[in-house]
Formats: sequence, structure tokens, C-alpha cells
Amino acid sequence: MADKTEAEGNGASAADTTTTHEDGLIDFPFKLESQCLLLPHYADCSKVGYVLEGRAVVGVILPGETKERAVLIKKGDVITVPKETYTWWYNDGDTDFSIIYLGDGAAGLTQGLITYFLVAGQAAVYNGLSTDFLAKASGVSQEAAAKFFSSQAGIQIIKPEKKLCVKTHDRDRHGIVLHEDSARFSNHVPCGGHVVSMTKDNLAALEGRFRFSINITKLEPNAMRVPGFFPAIQLVYITRGSGQVQISGVNGATIMDKEVAAGCVFVVQKFYVMAAVAGSEGLEWFSIITSERPIFHPVVGKTSPLSLTNADVLEASLGVTSDLLKLVRAHGSSHDVIVAAPK
Repeated sequence: MADKTEAEGNGASAADTTTTHEDGLIDFPFKLESQCLLLPHYADCSKVGYVLEGRAVVGVILPGETKERAVLIKKGDVITVPKETYTWWYNDGDTDFSIIYLGDGAAGLTQGLITYFLVAGQAAVYNGLSTDFLAKASGVSQEAAAKFFSSQAGIQIIKPEKKLCVKTHDRDRHGIVLHEDSARFSNHVPCGGHVVSMTKDNLAALEGRFRFSINITKLEPNAMRVPGFFPAIQLVYITRGSGQVQISGVNGATIMDKEVAAGCVFVVQKFYVMAAVAGSEGLEWFSIITSERPIFHPVVGKTSPLSLTNADVLEASLGVTSDLLKLVRAHGSSHDVIVAAPK
């Protein structure tokens, strides 16, 4: 079933509006109502999810593993789902479960789309096989096989008649789930904000299965992420707050200059310079970068060319006086990635 999750009655609902971006990257929000179950399935694309609200129990069977993991994920958790992985999702809470997925649809069956293969329900892969084959494979009678594989009337999402009881284990989170507050800050500025980078070092499932890493940036009210670039494409989803984002491209062309708020999605092309200023409530985003170990290159700040380039060369290049250069360097050398709001 490609690129679509539908409400199926009995209080079950989900929202899946996949958007395709440059280089086959995709984003899609997903919502699961209380006590609803997304049936077991696998998919042709790798994705990572950031939990926005609520909680869910997720069953995970990774490629090559012979035991199912059962993990409880909550707001602020990041979960990795490599392609070929079997998963099911159950909202055992009293409120909606909401997650944003960012993924790689470049190598899917249909480029830029994600295709699900169900292993339960009316759209299950078993429906393309004869009852005779299924009976022989399962070692049961044809009557038993027909009942076993055809009893579920739902398609993708159901609301079970009784609450499901699934025991979860914290140890099962290792390598596939990481809370944003548990990851080490790659950059932190008091009263300014912080940056969290997730790579194969702290999320083992990323190694060899994904062509991207994860970046979470949180800016305090009125703080700034300095202008800079990654040598890779970045897909950004605004998770909370609001602010102003500017992107500069080839020959200094303004690619983007707009107000953003929660739910906004945009792409920053590799080598394009992005800067952001948070509004009065702060600004936060969840993103993927098409590099296993991306390096951020600021173009303003203490490790930028404005601070490191030979002074005489820079004065001549910019056409400015030495006094003005000293002024900019004196004020700009105190920050690198994040600038705290003026006091």
C-alpha cells in the first residue's frame, strides 16, 4: 500500500500526507488515536520519527534480528525505522499519538514515495497467495489457514475490542530509540539554546542503513542560529515555536526569507547558507542531513572566515577599514553556532 494511511472507523484514524522533496527525501506526519493499532507491516524506505505528542508502544523486528523488541516511546523521543523492518504501533494512552517522520524515498519502489507491505488485514501480502500455499507453509489445514489469514476485516488501522497488554523493556530502546534530552549537546549556549546531533555513535541503527544523520536545534526566545552551511542537503521540520528563516544560495541569491512556525517544512540545499532568529516563544526544529557525519560551517562567528582569514586580505576583499574589521571580529568572536538574545 503506497503512501497512504486511511481512517477505518471504530475510532481509528491516522494522517499521512507525504511530501516529496529534493533528492527523494520525504516528510509525513502521522497521528494515531487512543487505543488504536497500526497493523504489523514493513516498508521500502528508511525513516526516522520524532514524537510530537502522546505515547505509543512499538513492536520492532530489525533486519537480521530474530527477536522482537517492544519499546514505549513518548514526546521528545527519536526512533529509527530502517527499511525492511517489521513494526506495529499501538497507542496505549488516553490522548492522540503524533509523530513526524523524515525519510529517504530515493530508492523506493516509487521514487519519493513510501510503500507499506502489511502482514495482517485485508491488504496483507498473504492475500496474494493461495490458501493451499499458505496451509502448506504453515503446516495446518486449508480451513485453518483460511481462517488464520483472512479473519481480520481491517486494512491498516484497527481499534481492538479490548486494551492490549504489551510489556516493554528499556533495554530494547538501545540503538534504535533516543530521547532528545539524553543525547549529548554538540553545541550549547546559556540563554541561547543548543544543538543535538544523532549519528551512528549514539543511534546504532543508523550505521549502514541510512544515508543521513539527525539534527535537533532549539533556540531560546529571540536567539539566533548564525548563518552557515552543511555540505549536504538538510530537510527541516519546525516542531515548536516560530521565527524568521533566511537562506542564501548561489551568487548571493535570496532563496528563502519567511516567517516559520510549527508544522513548516523546508529544504536547505547543500552549501546554501541558512540563518534563523527565534520569536518570542523560541524556535525548535527536527531535521535530517544527507551525511553520516555532517560538519556545520559558520560564515559568521569565531570559527568563520571573518575571524580566521588574514586581516590584510580580508580588509582588501571586503573593501573595509581595519577599525571596522576589528569591531566585527571583537563582537563576532564570542559566538560560533548560536547567539543568545540581547540582554
